[in-house]
Amino acid sequence: MKKYIIPIIICGLIVTASSCKKFLDLKPLDSYTENTFYVDEKGLQGGLVSCYDALQTDSLYGNNFLTLGEIRGDNVTDNDPGSGAGVRNSIEVFSETSANNILATSWQGHYKAIYRSNIILDRAPGISMNETTKNQIIGQAKFIRALSYFNLTRLWGNVPLVLTVQKTEQARENVRATSEQVYQQIINDLTDAASKLPPTWADAQRSRATSYAASALLAKVYLYQKKYDLVVSTLQPLVTSIYAGTVLSVVPQTTTFPNGLKTSKDVIFAVLYLNGGVKESVNPDNRYRNNNNTNTITISQSLFEASDNRKALVALTGTGVRPGKFNSPASPATEISGDFPILRCADVLLMYAEALNEVAYGNTEAFKALNAVRTNAAASIKTPAMLTSQADFRTAVYLERRLELALEADRWFDIVRTNQMATIFPGIPAFRSIYPVPQAEIDNVNNKTGWQNTGY
Repeated sequence: MKKYIIPIIICGLIVTASSCKKFLDLKPLDSYTENTFYVDEKGLQGGLVSCYDALQTDSLYGNNFLTLGEIRGDNVTDNDPGSGAGVRNSIEVFSETSANNILATSWQGHYKAIYRSNIILDRAPGISMNETTKNQIIGQAKFIRALSYFNLTRLWGNVPLVLTVQKTEQARENVRATSEQVYQQIINDLTDAASKLPPTWADAQRSRATSYAASALLAKVYLYQKKYDLVVSTLQPLVTSIYAGTVLSVVPQTTTFPNGLKTSKDVIFAVLYLNGGVKESVNPDNRYRNNNNTNTITISQSLFEASDNRKALVALTGTGVRPGKFNSPASPATEISGDFPILRCADVLLMYAEALNEVAYGNTEAFKALNAVRTNAAASIKTPAMLTSQADFRTAVYLERRLELALEADRWFDIVRTNQMATIFPGIPAFRSIYPVPQAEIDNVNNKTGWQNTGY
């Protein structure tokens, strides 16, 4: 019996050891990985939420993008060179270096949004689910990726164009694509997104990107490329809808910006926050808050007509408050304007007016679009007798964009794209129209040739 018992015991130990190994290798059921999470519709929807969440962070629209897009311009001044080792003030005074932490976190924040979007776009095709719902998820991921790349190329010019989920060793081989290549990918993403997304969502899902949002952002991309005929054709359906006032419409900016931001017909796409809530990121503290005079709103009140309802919303009224545009009550029950608008109907009308004027001066639709924004603001209308040339109209539109979109992180980019930098900031070298690539990103790649922008 002994010669049979010993082999049986040995085999039993082997089987037991093998079983224990398999048991110990099991991942905890509540510890998901990319391979176990993105396997069904629920996983895709959860991943999509994380894409939107990336936009809310301080690295992007919660804080830093406001510095890079607005404080850099001439609407806001940061008066505290000592705060945060001067990283914000150095951007204000054009002395930032590649070691600036705001630049580093903003770069990383945008690529985090892109990485999360890429996971969705990589996994969605292989998941069995309702095709319409799947396409809507893909469309939203492409919109967020396109928005992120639009910001990246406006900030840094040439940037790595990453369209797949990469491992660390792959990322170290990245090179910078040209702005033209990045813009083409943005156009591809937004064109596809516009075809897949619905024009509206149910109220509970209003934070999601729509076909209107994809088209509005696509038109803005064309505007930056000076493809004015494409701006016009892309925006025509939106402008028609805005004039109809059923789904989209301009809304006066009175006590809040604009009235009921979460439900406003003026807002085409916004990054959502709760004022004091917990379901979304809390409204960021640095919404140009005036703490001991560290931020000053420098857009002159004299630029507004006396009747202009936008005038009071871009002024600081005391220490510790935000300008009226973003100084809504911090109450979850009445949270209405803690969000940060990215695309609005007023912006669409002004892009439309600008593009029509660049195609040919004197278009009545250009005056109609410009005056729709001014009438909404309770400002006087502009006539051909007042704006007698293409140059006059162009100047009027540029000013109107400054007044209408003040503090919405568009001003610096408008200054650069309209070639006003040398006039508004005389003596500042042209290379500072884009930012230095963060040194940490250069350190992380194997081939560092051509990574830093000229002048830095």
